[in-house]
Amino acid sequence: MATVRKSDIEVDPISRDVFQQQLVGIAEEMSVSLRRAAFSSIIWDMYDYACGLFTPECEMIAQAETIAAQLGIMSTALRHMQAAIPIESWKPGDVMVCNDPYKGCTHTMDIVLFSPVFVEGELVAVTSTIAHHIDIGGKIPGTEAADNIEIFAEGLILPPLKLLEEGRPNQAIFDIIASNVRDPAACQGDLRAQIAGCRTGERRIAELYRRTGVARARALTAACLDYAETYMRRSLEAMTPGRYEAELLMEDEASSDRPIRLHAAVTLEGGKLTVDLAGSDPQRDNALNNPVASTISMVNYAIKCIVAPEIAQNEGCNRPVEILVPEGTVLNPRRPAAVSVRHLTQQAVAEVLLKAMAPLAPARAAAGCQISFPTFACGGFDDRPEKRDEDSGAAPYYVISDIIGGGMGGNAHRDGISAVDTHGGNCAILSAEVVETLCPIRVLDTRLVPGSGGQGKHRGGLAMRRDYQFLSKRSIMGAYIQQTEPATQAWGLAGGGPGASASILLNPETPQERKLKSKIYGLALEAGDVMRFQSSGGGGWGKPAEREPALAEHDRSEGLA
Repeated sequence: MATVRKSDIEVDPISRDVFQQQLVGIAEEMSVSLRRAAFSSIIWDMYDYACGLFTPECEMIAQAETIAAQLGIMSTALRHMQAAIPIESWKPGDVMVCNDPYKGCTHTMDIVLFSPVFVEGELVAVTSTIAHHIDIGGKIPGTEAADNIEIFAEGLILPPLKLLEEGRPNQAIFDIIASNVRDPAACQGDLRAQIAGCRTGERRIAELYRRTGVARARALTAACLDYAETYMRRSLEAMTPGRYEAELLMEDEASSDRPIRLHAAVTLEGGKLTVDLAGSDPQRDNALNNPVASTISMVNYAIKCIVAPEIAQNEGCNRPVEILVPEGTVLNPRRPAAVSVRHLTQQAVAEVLLKAMAPLAPARAAAGCQISFPTFACGGFDDRPEKRDEDSGAAPYYVISDIIGGGMGGNAHRDGISAVDTHGGNCAILSAEVVETLCPIRVLDTRLVPGSGGQGKHRGGLAMRRDYQFLSKRSIMGAYIQQTEPATQAWGLAGGGPGASASILLNPETPQERKLKSKIYGLALEAGDVMRFQSSGGGGWGKPAEREPALAEHDRSEGLA
């Protein structure tokens, strides 16, 4: 499995760039194949999945632009996979599977697949898909529960295994999965959709390498990685060297009333960036701990946003970066710490890095974004008469999940975007029609929240809120949110104000209205109950007095102020 260096074969810049875009095109085609074959709305409507291509040496060479949080972990997971199942034993038709957060993955709901690509008997690449499965077991529907103490409460854990061997399914694994999840048909259907994505990548990579020639394709791949590294280093060399620090607080409210503190120290010197996260809090007895693969992923994401957002992402972008994150912290917990709600923490990782690095590139920096990530998963029996089985009268079981977006921070050029999922998320909100078709929940209202963006020359993007009414006799919900307190609001930049706080209300605008904590686990809901989720607004950029009158008037006339 010899690697051809770029110097062995002449590679011109145009051929290199065309080849890079061909690789990206393959990753995007994998993405379409997976999404169209998926069973669960969290994949085909919310886009909570990712696809990537890798060298046999575990370097990412291309990705589809879906969920940034998932993409960055794949190379870490691939290294763990190769350590458990030596790559020399991989054969055409094999598909590897893993979801263990302590083997390079994220949380148990994100199942990672790898498939080798052989051309002329030689392993030339690895395709990968990762998708969030709506449920993988655990104590509540949707698996995620912020009060979990150990990972063993977070559903089925799959160590590195061969899901398919030379094209033949390992039926025992499929059977074990089916016996441990609440919606086995959807889970197994989504797994097969992931396999379809991998197979699409296999075919297209093989076609490209045969057309190009294996030796030249290897040289072009190496050139793409080297170019990204050179671009990043030169961009860093143009920035002001020094040490930049920031900290961020996030709510716990699962194991403690004391907030979780994240601290980042970024040192730029000689075209190299060192990120030290040692000042962050120790791991906690809850599920907000962030596996180290997710921490690495979000650090690399934040750095690329500031340093070189305009080039294609591959492993070369990460070569000038050193990440220091001590074991035993909330950003690198020791097994068996729970991690299922790690998304809130990894969003905060991106945010604290972007805050620290804002002075490095003021033209690209933005004020604080919403990382409130209002999310719920809910399940139960859909006991409405029209949904019962005609013969037995049995009510079907359902599991559903939804999120809502919020405001991005304003920047030096414009207002922040409203109602979007930021950073490592990038998920879409489920359409009301999808929610109401798939489960006994009615979407009563979805709207922007006027005045929720932080004030400034360029205001923050607006928060949104959504009201859900529950129609079955009993549903069980797990949910979470961040940025509910003044100390955790999206921060303003260059004199701008903070974004408005997020909240969760039960039965709003009724005598039974109750404000809930930021973490919910095992909440029983009855028919007629209404849940209101409201996200946070983005921070403002610049002094509010400097806002153009025409923009202020537009906000007033459109009901945004």
